[in-house]
Amino acid sequence: MDFTQFNWLLVGFPVMAITLGVFVFFALKRQWTWGALLIGLAHLPFAFMHCVAPFRGLLDPNYVGYNSGLIRASNNLDVFVFAGIMLVGATTCAVIAVQNRTGLRNAFVLMFDFMVLLLFATPIFNRFLTGDFSGVRVEFGEYLQFGGTGAFLFEFGLIAVPFTAGLIWAWRKLTNEVIN
Repeated sequence: MDFTQFNWLLVGFPVMAITLGVFVFFALKRQWTWGALLIGLAHLPFAFMHCVAPFRGLLDPNYVGYNSGLIRASNNLDVFVFAGIMLVGATTCAVIAVQNRTGLRNAFVLMFDFMVLLLFATPIFNRFLTGDFSGVRVEFGEYLQFGGTGAFLFEFGLIAVPFTAGLIWAWRKLTNEVIN
């Protein structure tokens, strides 16, 4: 089958539904605090953003690649691995947060959020400090693209704010365990 003209929403929506279903399954157990629920919910849009790229990177020979933050992946296997790690990692962080338990699982949230901030938010924070939003461009495939200040605010709100909050939340969970 030729995947160059495939409607990738047919892959994205089921993957998003599975991701959301796993999150809701654990959320219905009601072990969360409001802060833990918000941290879990903050990871879901990032997971949703990566629902198609791993599959398209693996199956579509004409896929342009993955360019975000400091990451540049043009090889299809690299896109599959990197975007897959982002999808699974963000979903795992959302589930860990909503479970709101103690233990080393919170170290995973801390490390993942730090990695996302380092790889994705470094250019965002740099743009914030310089005030130059003209070169910002967000692309979700070939047909959904926008740029400028709106794209910067989108990136800042989707990546910088939630993952900074997640990092702080996980750090507090871990330090409270050590103190107690």
